[in-house]
This record gives sequence, structure tokens and C-alpha cells, in this order.
Amino acid sequence: MLSSFRSWLQGRTLALLCCAGFAALGLGLSAYYWVAWGTPALRMSAGPVSTRRHAIAEYLREKAVRNQLAIDLVPNAGSEECLEQLKAGRLDVALVNNGVVVPDRKKVTVLAALQPEVVHVLVRRELSGDTRLAQRIQGKRVNLGEKGSTDWLLARELLAFGRLKLPSPESKGDIIPTELGKAELAERARAILRADAAHKQALIDELPDCLVLVVSLPSTVVQLLVEAADYRIEPLPGARAFLMDNLREGNAKSTIIDREFLEPAVVPANCYFTQQALPAADCETIGLRLLVVARKGAPDRAIAPLMRSLYESEFTHVTKPKSPRDVATPYALHTAAVAYLDRDKPLPIKEFMNWISQGLSVFGAFTAGALSLYGLLRWKKVRKPADYFGEIRRVEQLAKLGAQRSDAGQPGEDPAECLMKLREELIEDICEGRIKGDQVIANILLLLKDTRNSLPKRETANEHLPSLLLHQRSTANAA
Repeated sequence: MLSSFRSWLQGRTLALLCCAGFAALGLGLSAYYWVAWGTPALRMSAGPVSTRRHAIAEYLREKAVRNQLAIDLVPNAGSEECLEQLKAGRLDVALVNNGVVVPDRKKVTVLAALQPEVVHVLVRRELSGDTRLAQRIQGKRVNLGEKGSTDWLLARELLAFGRLKLPSPESKGDIIPTELGKAELAERARAILRADAAHKQALIDELPDCLVLVVSLPSTVVQLLVEAADYRIEPLPGARAFLMDNLREGNAKSTIIDREFLEPAVVPANCYFTQQALPAADCETIGLRLLVVARKGAPDRAIAPLMRSLYESEFTHVTKPKSPRDVATPYALHTAAVAYLDRDKPLPIKEFMNWISQGLSVFGAFTAGALSLYGLLRWKKVRKPADYFGEIRRVEQLAKLGAQRSDAGQPGEDPAECLMKLREELIEDICEGRIKGDQVIANILLLLKDTRNSLPKRETANEHLPSLLLHQRSTANAA
């Protein structure tokens, strides 16, 4: 039996090798497509932890799982760092503040607009008062936020707008800047709340005298700070004037805050609580709306379920996202966002009618050109009455030359045939409509007839001419 199997195998070796090759190819393709079309994943950041923005991103990640989307959430300093990482391809999606504009922003696209974050100005209780804020914080420690965050960018512009200078090699400046991030501030506040009375005041003294924070309402970080160190919330002086001064260079070579995309906002009264509600009255300030942005090359198959998570889940009821078409932003829409936002759009009647209108315009222009060319060609073919009169005159001249050539014994063109041909051409032109006018046609026909009638007479005269010459010669010879 073994020998029979070997003999069967020897005759089919090539076929078996081909089958094995096709099977391996099929398995390889199946594995490739299984990996390629598996659960899509996105790398996402919402800035530092311990912020409401980061909590929103975590909530979005939770709801995205139901749409078969995996989100890897990583923290960083803030909006500027998120945008730079998007451009570099190290992130796919991020939550950033509207108005933060980086160079080469065409690599960044927008998916949705969320709730605004507002600027909080916190000062120590002993610094609160009715005098100008710029005077009260002069020479004090002012926290600008972590470098790479919106806080850091906006605080520097607010200080420059208030005519407060930062330290430089040439001067010591008007304030003492610190750069503590929100996560570190929250941790210090928690440490103060945990500390005993002996160490609490020393920890409070280590905190800045004034802080500028861009956070959502209500903010966990702000609540911890006012509760731990008894900070007061101040209105932002000159907020409306700051927003109106929005003339900035469109193609800046560094990251800027474009005030065109900022909006007026307030910190409502009684938003935070310690031993008393803070602030005591509404505080006028500036708002920077949160945007969900993605790198331009992010795959559509991953962005599509993210759009469903943003607009078709419990996340929608909590955050109430707006279409990026309803909010002015410095970024273009992602292709998957356009496809999603247009999913319920009615039949493109307007686009279809525009297409039809353009098509008719092109057809009309082509038809006009074709008719003009046809008219030109036809005009060139039309014969005028003067053409026939000229031909008839040529025939008469030809008849005269024919008589002279006959005397010289030279063959010539037959005038009668020329008239017959001209008559046939006239009849054809009349039938084709190339010549019109009854009186004109009658005149041409009459002239043709008169010319034809005159030809036989001339030919008869030419026939008698040879006999007359012979008679004259014979008479001369006889003499």
C-alpha cells in the first residue's frame, strides 16, 4: 500500500506543490486583512491629568468602545504640545483650545466643537481689592502655566496687554513668573488639605500669589486651590478690549493665540464653595472653546466611529458638541467628518441643478460655435447672381475665342456644354436654397437662353466662312 501511495504521489507532485502554495497565499492574505481590518485604534491626548478636559477625554474613550474603537489616552502639557504632536504624527486625535494656532496648520483638521473653557484669574485673599489688578500683582509671583499649554501662551499675552513686562537679560521685569502645571497645582492643593496645622501655612506660602488658568467650568483644580489656599477669583480687566484687538499676523512662524477665535465669557457667581461661595458676582473673562482635532492623515475608518461616539452616544447628551461648521475655527474639516456631517443631507438638488446649468452652458456655447461654423461654410458655398453673370460673360468670350481657334485649326472648349453645365448648377443651387429671388432666377435663365440662342448663329457664320474663302481663292487663280 505504501508503494502505491508513493507512485500516486510521484505523479501529482507538481499539483500538490501548487495547492500548498495557494493555501499559504490564502492564509497570508487572510491574516493581513484580519490585522488591517480589525478594531481601529487612535492615539489621543487632552493635556494634563486632573483636569475636566482630561475627564471628558476619558468619558469619550469609554463611549468609543461601543463603536468598536480603541483610544489610547496619553497626557501632556496642553494644546500647543498636542498640536505639535499631531503634526509630527505621534498623536491621531486631541482636545485643544480654539484659537491656538501653530505653524503649518494645514496638517491639522477639526472634528467637533465642545464646551468653552474660561480664563480664571486667582489671587491671594490679601491681594484682592478694588485697585487695578496690574498694580496689585506687580513684583509678585504670577503662575503662567506649564510651557506648551494654552495657559502659558495666553498669560504672556494678557501680561503684555496689561503693560507688565516679564524678566529678561536687560531688566528684572515687573513680575516673578512661575510655570507650574495644573497637575502639580492640584497635587500641591491636595497636600495642603492633608497637612496638619503646623505645616499647612508653609505649603500655602510656596504657592504663587496670582494664577492664570484656562479650565472648564466648574474646575476641579480651581476648587482645590480656593479650598486649600483661600484664593479669590477676580474678573479679567479689559477682557472686551483684549478680544477686539485681534489684528495678528496670519502666517506666524511660532505658535500664537489668534484672538479672532476667542469669545467673551463669565465665571458665574457662586460657582465654587469654601466657607463662602465664590465668586460673589459674575466675573467677566475670556472663553476658549474646546475642539476635537485630528491629524490630516488619520484613517477614515478610525475617525468614522469616533464621529459616531461624539454625536450619537451618551457623550452627546453630556457635552452637547457643536458641528465645526457652526463655530469659526482656524482648521479645515477632516474628510471623514465631512462625510459624517453630510450623511443626512437631502438629495443634492442644488449641486445637480448647478451641474445641469453648467452642462447646458457648455452645450449652448458648443452649439453656437457649430452653427456659426456651419453658417460660414454655407455662406462660402452660396453663389451670388454676379457669379452666374460672370460665367455667362465668360461663355460669350469663349464663343468668340472658339471662332478664332477654329480658323487656326485649334480645338477649344464648347460654349454650349458650358452653358448646359451652368444651367444644371443653377437648378441645383435653386433646389438647395443657395440662391433665392424669383426675379433674379428669371433674369439668369433669360440671359442663359439668350446666350444659347446666340451661339448657333455665330457657329453658322463660322461654317460659311471657309466656303467664302475658297471662292475668293478660285477667282484669284482664274484671273
